[in-house]
Amino acid sequence: MKNKITGLMLLLNLFVVLSAKAGAKEDFDKHFRLMPQPQKIEVQSGKGLSYHTLKAILLKGTTLKPVLYGDLKSLPYATAAGPGVVVLNIATNKTPGSSTESYTIEIKNSQVFVTASDQAGLFYACQTLLQLLEDAKAQQIEIPACSISDFPEIAYRAVHLDLKHHLDAISYYYDLVDRLAHIKVNAIIVEFEDKLRYRKSSEVGALNAISVEEFASISRYAKERNIEISPLVQGLGHASFILKHDKFKNLRDTVTSDWSFDPMNPKTYELQFSLYEDAIAATPHGKYLHVGGDEVGHLGMSELSKKSGLTPMQLQMQWLKKVCDFAASHNRIPIFWDDMLFKLANLYRTTYDPSISAEEVNKAWQTNDHLLDENLALFPKECVYMRWNYDTPDILGNNKAIDWYKAHNLKAMAATAAQTTWPILPRESSNFQSIKDFCRITSQKKMDGILCTAWDDCSPHFETYWRGLYNFAFFSWNFVDTKADDVHARFRHRFYAPALASNSFEFQDSLEKALDFWETALISKGHRNNYPKTTELIELPEQNNRAWSEKYKAKISKAKEEIIRYETIKNRITQSAQLARQNQFSLQLMNQINELQIYSAKLLLLLERYNNASNPAKGDVKKEINTYVTGFNTVRTNYEQVFSKTRIMANPEGYILDQNQHHHLANGTNNSDWMYVYELAMNAKINGWLKLK
Repeated sequence: MKNKITGLMLLLNLFVVLSAKAGAKEDFDKHFRLMPQPQKIEVQSGKGLSYHTLKAILLKGTTLKPVLYGDLKSLPYATAAGPGVVVLNIATNKTPGSSTESYTIEIKNSQVFVTASDQAGLFYACQTLLQLLEDAKAQQIEIPACSISDFPEIAYRAVHLDLKHHLDAISYYYDLVDRLAHIKVNAIIVEFEDKLRYRKSSEVGALNAISVEEFASISRYAKERNIEISPLVQGLGHASFILKHDKFKNLRDTVTSDWSFDPMNPKTYELQFSLYEDAIAATPHGKYLHVGGDEVGHLGMSELSKKSGLTPMQLQMQWLKKVCDFAASHNRIPIFWDDMLFKLANLYRTTYDPSISAEEVNKAWQTNDHLLDENLALFPKECVYMRWNYDTPDILGNNKAIDWYKAHNLKAMAATAAQTTWPILPRESSNFQSIKDFCRITSQKKMDGILCTAWDDCSPHFETYWRGLYNFAFFSWNFVDTKADDVHARFRHRFYAPALASNSFEFQDSLEKALDFWETALISKGHRNNYPKTTELIELPEQNNRAWSEKYKAKISKAKEEIIRYETIKNRITQSAQLARQNQFSLQLMNQINELQIYSAKLLLLLERYNNASNPAKGDVKKEINTYVTGFNTVRTNYEQVFSKTRIMANPEGYILDQNQHHHLANGTNNSDWMYVYELAMNAKINGWLKLK
């Protein structure tokens, strides 16, 4: 009996200990939302660390102090460990299997012991420690005694910086590097297009382009923060930024289109290689050269191509072989968007279209994969084939494409997206599910890294991408099957302040929904993803015909809903601004986006009032409409005052817009009119309508 009681007591004590540990860990997770989430956190007994007690840093195993931020930045050197000292140690006896960028942190009795596998691991340990200190300081609490073990699941975690249609102030790019480093992104692929001042082909660079030397300085700054910048210079297709110039028209594959190069013209390679050389000089610490090569279209239209007798696949791969050889000769690993390979093998639709059944996908691959196999000898082995899918990466065809690369010992990298072609603001909860799925696939299939693209086709402000980039950072470092609400609470906590973690401060999803209505509120046909060739606006009310309200009943009803949503968003942004400890500029921008998007809904309701008013009252409503339309200039000015704190708002004088296939929204005008294409058109229509009245 005594032994049974003793056993029960031991079990009870064990239960109490385990419950206490679980409660301590739950309390830790409530107050310290780290981004990305470390692989393992253990809360321990004993005294932890007050955020204000750190007084020095001791280096061991290295003489190079990592770049430090915040409360760590000004700490002097110590000569010995002790209370208030952060010991930064690079292990000389690395354990078997320890990965690059890995680290451990031990916090106990007012001391911090960091051990890392390398300098990058030391830097990332300091980012984690800084986040702990930020949270402790913001909430006036102590960091509990704890042990953190961490490493990345995916070695290459890159973010895409697309300069296609705009530039920001140079200082913004330095700030961007700091903020990406803080969430453990370790690479940037910068798509220069004409925003680099090419030295060897100066006609290509815009007048306001960044110099090679200036971008090389940004690259060095990034390297010090464990971010490697590599260039992307579009080639073969997407070449409008080059071929729109009269000087280079003789290099077009199709004379009437500035879209693609002639792959059989030797001067094509002279020009492309000169651009590559300058892009490499601007990114001196990069290991990759992204050569583009996607969406070429009708390849082989030039006389030289026709005379060659080569198939489109052979032309595509001949170009790829030449640019890959160039990259290798300059100690760069080439990266290539891979869609053309599957298009030319009649398999591309299976890689992106979820409506195709599994049976149809399997049949397509059984029928056509020989077209890939038969041309395998043409595939450069040193190339990284970037498998891009921004919406549905987990479908069968996309997985088959990745598996084909693996089966043939070719290197494959994933490409997801924080922004595709959405105007003003990314959608789909900042593309949460797609990013999550492709990070999981990349980790499971051990792909050669992942890129999070941030396309500039509709040119939202880069500040609007951050939630998507945090999604990417979260899942690419340590994949945990976590829901969007939880990850976005972590984002608000980390990006703005711990006080904003509650779902009561969520406004971005609501703003996404509001923009879905804004996109088409004033038009009867079309959307804003591209600059419209023609604008089909809704009709305006007639003097003695009340049918207008019935015709646009659905739009009017939705406009009323949007007024309520607008007020909720406005209140939440206002409350967030009062509590945020950082990134106030992002909140200012979100607030102006909200003010811009509601303009259309309010205008619709004014037009409804006019239509339903009695004839004597119509004159007063007409005056209100006139005042409201005139006031759009103030809405635009307020929006651009915030937007232009970093963004250069107009192209330089004499800038030539891309001519043919680029119908991107941001390629619509040289000034900022493209941002308000439907508002401006509707206002002009209303001004004419008011004069007729």
